[in-house]
Amino acid sequence: MQFADIKNDIAFRKIFGNSAKTEILISFLNAVLKLEKNKKIV
Repeated sequence: MQFADIKNDIAFRKIFGNSAKTEILISFLNAVLKLEKNKKIV
């Protein structure tokens, strides 16, 4: 199985681009930015 390259704008929008996927986007940002508990995006 091949995954989409999320650096591509179209792929990023497909994965994270609607309100139903907000939780996934927040989780992704917290992981990538390595935010600590009191600074996490909620």
